[in-house]
Amino acid sequence: MLTLTIPVHNEPEDKVFHNLPIPDFDETGFIGRKKDVDDIKRLVLSTKVVSIIGDGGIGKTALALKVAYDILDMGEKCPFDMIIWTSAKTTMLTVKGIEEINNSIKDFIGLIDFLNDAVGNSRKSPGEQIEEILENLSVFRTLLIIDNLETIQTEEVRDFIREAQMKCNIIITSRIGLGELEFPRKLDGLKETEASQLIREIARIRNSEYLMKLPQETLVDICSKLYFNPLALKWFVNTVQSGIQPIEILNNKGDLLNFCMSNVYEKLSQGAIQILNTIRAARKNLNTAEIIFLSEQQPIEVRKNLNELFTTTLIARELTNKSTIDELNYFLTDFAKDFLSKHVPLDATVVKSILSKLKQLTQSIAQLNKTGEHNEFDINAITYRNHNEKIAAKFLTEALRFSKAEDYPSALNKVDEAKGIVPYYFECYRVGAFIKGIKGDILGAEEDYQTGLEMEPDNPRLLYYYSQLLLFQMGDTDAAFELAKQVYQARPTHSYTAFLLSRCLGYLGKFQEAIKIIEDIKETNLNTKERRISSTELIGFHHNQGKYLIEVENDYQKGIEEYRASLNIFETLAEVRNLDARVIKNFCNALYSFLSVVSPLTKDAELENYLRNTIQKYATLIETTTMSEKIILKFNDKFEKKIGSEETDVNTNNKLFGNITARLDFSKPFVFISTYTSRYYANKSEFVDINSWDDWEKLEEHTKVSFELGENHLGVCAVKIQIITD
Repeated sequence: MLTLTIPVHNEPEDKVFHNLPIPDFDETGFIGRKKDVDDIKRLVLSTKVVSIIGDGGIGKTALALKVAYDILDMGEKCPFDMIIWTSAKTTMLTVKGIEEINNSIKDFIGLIDFLNDAVGNSRKSPGEQIEEILENLSVFRTLLIIDNLETIQTEEVRDFIREAQMKCNIIITSRIGLGELEFPRKLDGLKETEASQLIREIARIRNSEYLMKLPQETLVDICSKLYFNPLALKWFVNTVQSGIQPIEILNNKGDLLNFCMSNVYEKLSQGAIQILNTIRAARKNLNTAEIIFLSEQQPIEVRKNLNELFTTTLIARELTNKSTIDELNYFLTDFAKDFLSKHVPLDATVVKSILSKLKQLTQSIAQLNKTGEHNEFDINAITYRNHNEKIAAKFLTEALRFSKAEDYPSALNKVDEAKGIVPYYFECYRVGAFIKGIKGDILGAEEDYQTGLEMEPDNPRLLYYYSQLLLFQMGDTDAAFELAKQVYQARPTHSYTAFLLSRCLGYLGKFQEAIKIIEDIKETNLNTKERRISSTELIGFHHNQGKYLIEVENDYQKGIEEYRASLNIFETLAEVRNLDARVIKNFCNALYSFLSVVSPLTKDAELENYLRNTIQKYATLIETTTMSEKIILKFNDKFEKKIGSEETDVNTNNKLFGNITARLDFSKPFVFISTYTSRYYANKSEFVDINSWDDWEKLEEHTKVSFELGENHLGVCAVKIQIITD
């Protein structure tokens, strides 16, 4: 190792002092890497700190030396007065295995001592040495090269480089990058032709006829199994020359893997190791969103840990869709995969956990697609356009599940996680707005809807739910109507857009227009639920139109026709048992309103009988609401006759309707059913549709049911319970 002498004035100004070692590629010549040499040389001349990052043995040292000698050969055009080489390489790979290198630099103090000697300073305290080294670097134009930095990479070393790069140019070779301090240049293996050429050159020098005679296809296969790594190729040729069969060498690469990956894996943080394990266990390439979901790390932590892994050569990435950066997939390099398989076995529980989550993800996305195909305006219908949005959609589904259980903090936390994956995904803002709306934060909901519409201004689902917020929670009927028209124009044949527009028209008092919208949509092929909804809306619209005709226009005949149309629609639904609580409520409201406005017609016997028969026929259903007593009293008041309980007993329909409540403990064989006025005990054995515990556990709170009243040892209870489905 040379000791440099500081130039004096009578020496030629173009002389560059250096201590560059003799390159180990001299016997074969520097093979390939022309682009790498040109790129790094250009970077060194324009950037303060350049890092050559790669696996052990990939050729980082050789490349740095080649670049240094090329710069040295620039002669008068060389921009440096000094080129200082220092190496922290501590081991070398030989045929016998990994051997230690004596007198190597092993820590920060060793590095400073070496640099101090290189610039000709006297030995002083470390602090004084650093000051003098930095002073020399500021006086002389210097290229400082630190080889194998990963063996001594500490915060002290980083601080020194941070100071030194202000005064000189620096080349670093390392298996682990410095991050923000550097311009990293990753070095991959040789190309097929370059790798096979290197084997032939070394075989020629070693006089290995066996290797020289191998066909090109066989050599390429050997190079592939050795990762196209120059050191691995040299090690292979030298080991073959020692008398070991090639197949035995390729099957026993322990020393090679240890040498090339040492000082890398053991320096990783636990978060980075967890991501490595996640990719390994998944057994396939993963994108950022999948890693977030499977590792259960926060998005910001995943990105930080991926950045850490990218300062190594353990993982690589590929762009699967060149139209968006979101389509990056991450995978283990072959070198890393073989090293980890041999030296870091993965626990079976980790593998099973990751595979279980992948299965869960697949099932969840399948359900998501099914929901969207069934009804694009279902709150659980979530659109995704790429892999990252697909994972975010899974988080949004979980958010809606928490919201349904009224756990709003957990729900909004899941929305935030989805935003962390894809910040500009409009569905995050739609779902977030919906949850904020039902928890009472209507201003926050409106802000989210507006943010989503900035991203997707014409999205029908966003417009649909924003219109609902404006109509039902903010009372801004005019604004809601404008959005509803826009959605209806985009999806004129969809029942939900018709329902929304008709409701807006109803709020605006335009009942005939609302009825026309619903009548038009009823001509299409509606399912059972949609027929029930459309009829529910018509009951309300005819009822309100009838009230308007009688009270405002004094058109009693047409008004009564509208009321009777309202009640007839309910009767049609009752005949096919397509009822729910809202239908019954609308029917009771219409019936009570009818009774309230018919005072001028109290002597109409036909009308009296019609109303009496209607009340008697549906008495049991009316009793499930809070309107029962009011309707009876209003009838008695208007017609000065009594409807008593003995008269309502003629009803043969004993069915009541309600919802499952208190569904908290799935281990208990009972729930409660709530109607508008009462709450009944319901045993599992009374559910007609429940045949097993699996069926029982799938029963959700708020499920609609029909039932009859019975008794057990505790008193009145629900019996003959049937689940109401679409």
